[in-house]
Amino acid sequence: MYKVIMVPTDGSGFDREAIRVALRIADRCGAKIKLVRVLGIGSFFGTGMAADGVVVAADVALTERDRVLAELYALAAECRTVSDADITVDLHSGPTGDVLEGYARRHDVDLIVMSTHGRSGLSRMSLGSVTDLLIRHTTIPVLVVKPPTSYLNPQVGKDFRRIVVPLDGSTLAEQILPRVTALATLEEAEITLLNVLIPHSYSRKEIVDPDLPWWDKDIAVAREYLFGVAGKLRRSGVAVTTDIVIGENVASAIGDYASRERADLIAIATHGRGGLTRMVRGSVATAILHSAKMSMLVFKPDQVAEMKKSPVKEGIRADLIPA
Repeated sequence: MYKVIMVPTDGSGFDREAIRVALRIADRCGAKIKLVRVLGIGSFFGTGMAADGVVVAADVALTERDRVLAELYALAAECRTVSDADITVDLHSGPTGDVLEGYARRHDVDLIVMSTHGRSGLSRMSLGSVTDLLIRHTTIPVLVVKPPTSYLNPQVGKDFRRIVVPLDGSTLAEQILPRVTALATLEEAEITLLNVLIPHSYSRKEIVDPDLPWWDKDIAVAREYLFGVAGKLRRSGVAVTTDIVIGENVASAIGDYASRERADLIAIATHGRGGLTRMVRGSVATAILHSAKMSMLVFKPDQVAEMKKSPVKEGIRADLIPA
């Protein structure tokens, strides 16, 4: 269960959705909340042409730091009026993503909660460099809150009641299961294990009975696999269903299914690859993160876990390539 939850904040007000979710989770499991804000280096150091220009800029930066600290303390005080969680605040400077990653590692954070709404600062960047960096470089689960809301009236749902978990039979994909099970237990949510089959990835030579539809064998294999995983999760007290869909694009199939079933959350593991590999193979997790309307729990396992082979992968032919 969660012990320390970090919530990056930028003071825009659009991070309140993530804060509400973090407080709800913390109250249910007794976790500590750390509200963290990062100011750019320029907010602390300034330059000027005049002889006293640097002094003036430094004074302005110090005033700005004091103002931001006051905002953080006021935010923490507001949170304490609606939550019994242990709440602390921290203010740092530097590259936002790098600072947050280092902070989470040093403070033994086991869940990062952040919002995607907003038009400036961290919120504007959250679907780009900041969230992307955290997902690719930390092995801490990142809960990206995407409330079904308008710009003028942001409001997150009360609970994550329906959670979709895409699985492809790989050990990598299954690494999300302990993390999502913990969250589902706290939220009293139902988990749907989803397998996506891609028609063009199959060979007709694998058909046992040519009189049957070409995908029947693969559906049977996928169904058996999902039932096995579901059985293990049910023994931990979680409500679980399974489903299989056929589609040409994995990310679109997952997002469309989650929307159609009115899911509140998609939980997925990712390789967290970057650079050329990311460009060549693409990223299912990133594609869903950008296009799906619901919140996401994204987790990048460590390399040791990724290298292990799944005893149930043989026969699963879904082209779900977390990256």
